[in-house]
Amino acid sequence: MHPLSTIAFMITKFVLTGGPCAGKTTTKERIEEFFSKVGYAVFTLPEAATLFIKAGAEFLTDDPHLYFEIHRNMMTFLLQMEDSFYEIAKATGKPAIIVNDRGALDLSAYMKPEDWQALLKAVGKTDEELIARYKAVFHLRTSAKGAPHSYTLSNNSARMEETLAEAIHVDDNLITAWKRHPNLHIIESEEFVKDKIDNVLLGIAQELGILDSVRDMIL
Repeated sequence: MHPLSTIAFMITKFVLTGGPCAGKTTTKERIEEFFSKVGYAVFTLPEAATLFIKAGAEFLTDDPHLYFEIHRNMMTFLLQMEDSFYEIAKATGKPAIIVNDRGALDLSAYMKPEDWQALLKAVGKTDEELIARYKAVFHLRTSAKGAPHSYTLSNNSARMEETLAEAIHVDDNLITAWKRHPNLHIIESEEFVKDKIDNVLLGIAQELGILDSVRDMIL
């Protein structure tokens, strides 16, 4: 029986987050490959912060107004991108998954608490509303914690964390940002990258209710 033969039409949104050099890009590619193969329409959204940095937004600015405006507009952009792809997913007429390379609450890990509250007010959202946008969150641990020999800056020109300590600090802050999500999966670093990615695929399959049907295909 096809894994999706008994699954009603649905659109499920996930967040893929984690500290620098966690393997998100490779994991997104594998998610798209695997879940497309079993019948889902798969949409993997780009990381908004990387787009903004590469376009010239100065995240390291000392100007608090500019810093806030960058984050306010990035939040607006991120939410609109999610909503746009939700409409596209509906138009496919197929079960679909939308995978965010970082989600809305990731921004709070880089802001002072009072600035985060001001941002929520500016965009008219609450923490609870942002949490509810996503079925589950998959936090990939940075390789700086668990596999430090694999940590590198070479695969993302927008990466700002240079040391292992900085990478681990960001990783911990991101877990704190998402700790209230009821379906937070923390994916630890593994000796083999495939094992880490497989753990994400198994977690997504579990959240979709198809784990028993696809477990052997993953492993």
